[in-house]
Amino acid sequence: MVRLRNTIVGIALIFAAGTGCVERRFVVQANVPGALVSVNNQPVGPSPADIRWDYTGVYEFRAVAQGYEPLVQRVRIRPKWYEYPGLDFFFEAIWPFHIEDVRRIALELQPSQPVRTDELLDAANELRDRGQSLPPAKYDDPKTKR
Repeated sequence: MVRLRNTIVGIALIFAAGTGCVERRFVVQANVPGALVSVNNQPVGPSPADIRWDYTGVYEFRAVAQGYEPLVQRVRIRPKWYEYPGLDFFFEAIWPFHIEDVRRIALELQPSQPVRTDELLDAANELRDRGQSLPPAKYDDPKTKR
């Protein structure tokens, strides 16, 4: 019995040593080289960025560059055929070859529009006028209970 168990364990170790895995990566490219990229609010680095991921689902990609409007893009990452339940265990743990899953994400940043100073000052003055026309706030003092 012990001999059979040792044989099975030995075969399993030999088999496990030769198994591959699934390597998943995003390659995030922006139309602005060097744009700062983050995935799910985690900074990744400048574009083109390369990051590993584990699970399919919805990911939020963000790119920021000076002179461009910040961009937030939500992308649904769908599983490939070897990631479906039942098959995923086989290809993650038993399949003897390496599988590389690279998803390329393209982000298109738009140039920022210059702010017109006169419009900004007019909006600020209007807001100040509205604030000054409000009635004074009522303050209830919790100590006097009024």
